[in-house]
Amino acid sequence: MARDDREMTFIWIPHGRDAGSTRSYELSYRRARALAIGAGVLAFVVLLMAGSWFWLAAQAARVPGLTAEVRELRRDRVRVRELAQTVERLSAEYAKVRAMLGADSASLPAVERVAPAADSASADSAADAEGESAARPRSSLPRGWPLAARGYVTRGHLARTRGSHPGMDIAVASGSRILAAGGGTVAEVGEDSVYGRFVRIAHPGGYESLYAHASSLLVRARERVPQGQVIALSGNTGVSTAPHLHFEIRKDGRPVDPGALIHNPN
Repeated sequence: MARDDREMTFIWIPHGRDAGSTRSYELSYRRARALAIGAGVLAFVVLLMAGSWFWLAAQAARVPGLTAEVRELRRDRVRVRELAQTVERLSAEYAKVRAMLGADSASLPAVERVAPAADSASADSAADAEGESAARPRSSLPRGWPLAARGYVTRGHLARTRGSHPGMDIAVASGSRILAAGGGTVAEVGEDSVYGRFVRIAHPGGYESLYAHASSLLVRARERVPQGQVIALSGNTGVSTAPHLHFEIRKDGRPVDPGALIHNPN
């Protein structure tokens, strides 16, 4: 390939009277091309550096937001750990309830002895009535366990603060037999938006017992019942998240702690 020896001449002619200051410059085509390529490379490098600077500035602007996200993720991780511990604790409680209900189901045949106890109380009442034609069950304070099954107390009496939970909640399988905690007269049988199906029994001394969230009611209002008689079957009616018995004892219309009166078989 032939060498390009062409040249360019640049003449510098300043304005003024001094003609001797005129200058001329010669530049070969090869050098001109080299200078053009160098200028192009320099311009590309400058543009690349400017673009990199803008990109780094944009990434730096994101740092505060990313830092806040990291803090939030750390808080979420702590909350997830606490939630996992709560779920583990609830699972353990649920396992206890399942184990309790399974034990109760196995022991249900032995509960059949409750009815004869009621018959015995009726026989004693008949003897006390000196030969009355119909035996009248004796009234007594609500001191007996209100279920044929053992059950598991999931919530106690918290009526000291207004609006708190009166009575106790006892987890038990749906359809378990609810027993009268004491002898008395059925004061009310009905269904409520909160209590669901319920039975209320009046006892001596101003005491009353209430049995709520039942699935079936087995007694009528004004019926006299002895302690231990089956009055309903447990269920999940009313405001209830799982099958259980809500049991209350009231004295002169005010709720009292059932744990102070009844014997808990657990």
